[in-house]
Formats: sequence, C-alpha cells, structure tokens
Amino acid sequence: MLAVPGQPFDSDAHFFEFKWDGIRTQALVERGALRLVSRKGVDISERYPSLESLAALPGGLALDGELVVLRNGKPDFELVLKSMHRASSLPVSFVVFDVLYKSSRSLLGAPFSERRETLEELLRDSPCPGLLLSEGVRAKGKLLYQTACAQGLEGVVAKRLSSAYAAGKRNGAWVKIKRRLRVNVAIIGYIEKDGDDFQSLLVASNGLPGEPEGALRYIGRVGGGFTEEVRERVNKLLRLRPRETPLVSCAERARWVEPGLYCAVSFAELTAAGMLRAPVFEGLLDA
Repeated sequence: MLAVPGQPFDSDAHFFEFKWDGIRTQALVERGALRLVSRKGVDISERYPSLESLAALPGGLALDGELVVLRNGKPDFELVLKSMHRASSLPVSFVVFDVLYKSSRSLLGAPFSERRETLEELLRDSPCPGLLLSEGVRAKGKLLYQTACAQGLEGVVAKRLSSAYAAGKRNGAWVKIKRRLRVNVAIIGYIEKDGDDFQSLLVASNGLPGEPEGALRYIGRVGGGFTEEVRERVNKLLRLRPRETPLVSCAERARWVEPGLYCAVSFAELTAAGMLRAPVFEGLLDA
C-alpha cells in the first residue's frame, strides 16, 4: 500500500507513526523459512543473513515494513543502501508497520486498527532479534511530526484507522508528511538535455542549515520541481550567461554560467559528503 503526500494534521480517525528512511520490504514466514521481498517483488533474502532470526516467527505470516540501519538511534539511508551488498556486515533491522497475513489468513480486508492490534500482539508474544515495531500515536499527528523534525527523522505517515490494505494503491488512506529543509543557492551550471533544454541545474552554497557560513561550494544537481513555464524562463537565463569554467570546484561535465542566478531549493537532508539529498526546485530568486 502506498501513501499520498500531505501536510501535518490532527485527526481522531487516524493513527500516526514515524516515517522510516529505509528500503520497503515484506517479510514472509512459512514452515520455518523466511523470505524478504522488495517493493518490486525481488527476493532479497540472501543479502540479509542477519535477519534469518525472523524465521522463528509463527508460520503463515506476511509483514510489511522497512529495512533500516540505525546510527545514533536514527535510520541512515546511505548505510542501508550499502547494506544491500552481500559482503556488508552492517547491522540491519526490520521495522514492521503492518501485518497482511497471520496463520495463512488474509487480513487485507480488515481495518487498519484491527491489523495494528494484531501486529502489537504478535510482537509482544513473539519478540525477535532484529524486528522492531514502528511506533506511533492516535490523533496527535502535528505533535508527532514536530517530534520527528526535532529528532531529524524523515517525517510521519498518517493511516486511516478504518482503511483496508489496498496493495499497490494510493487511495488517500495513507498520507506521508515528509520533513523538508529549504535553502537559497547559486546556480553555477547545468547538465544539457536534448535540444535547448537542461536536465538538471548545478547549484552551490556558502552555508547550509546546520553548517557554519563559509566559502561557496558545489552541493549537487537539482532536476525536479520545474513547471514548463519556469523551465522555459530558466533556459533563457542560462543561455544569456555562458562561462568557460566553473565558478567553484566541480567535477561534473556540464555547461557553466556566470554568477548572478539564484534559486530556492528544498531537500530531505545532507548526505555524508555534504550534498543535497532529494533536492526540489522551489523558485527563482532576485539577485
């Protein structure tokens, strides 16, 4: 089941839980054997031998959750991507947030409130190394979102208590409320696309949230968030300011522009290398 984007809200008709920054996975237990299946339906069990302990859970079980690697108590997306390699020894946990089958009986049509009670009972009666319950609260979505932001978590997911599990659907019963940071940046160049268009903008900053202000440095590509009207305007501005070399050190193969173009960008977080993760263009700024 998939979620639609939304804004923080309170509702007695919803359960709110933390959004885990990991790899969406289903854990299937049958006859003492475990299968981990990715969102695309690929069996990824062999990559995570440390989670074989989940095979001890009751048979006929299908759980929905995320594979995460915790660092300082918080999920680290870069680390969980590294954990996908078979040679990785990173400590992976399975954070479960839904139960789809129990004792080989389908719970897909049951309301989320019933599935959540079943899930909590399962973890209470069958604790298992590497298996964590996705924590949450009823009604108080704004407070949980504030808590998620304060702890540097990805955000919150709201789930309508009366909703069935609609596999592969975005029907509005689940709402994802993601924490986003915002920064004003300088446009230093662009990656060309076919024709007179750009694929992404290359941007730089002299001080990101949580960082001291310093020298201008390259912080990544921005390729999403453009309307056709804005894209046309940006293309015209880029081609009015050609430059032979990048304004700051940058190893990208790109077209460079003279300083003087600025834009606002939202992003999820900074990577370990200090680059923007999941950046989105928010608008041009006056010089």
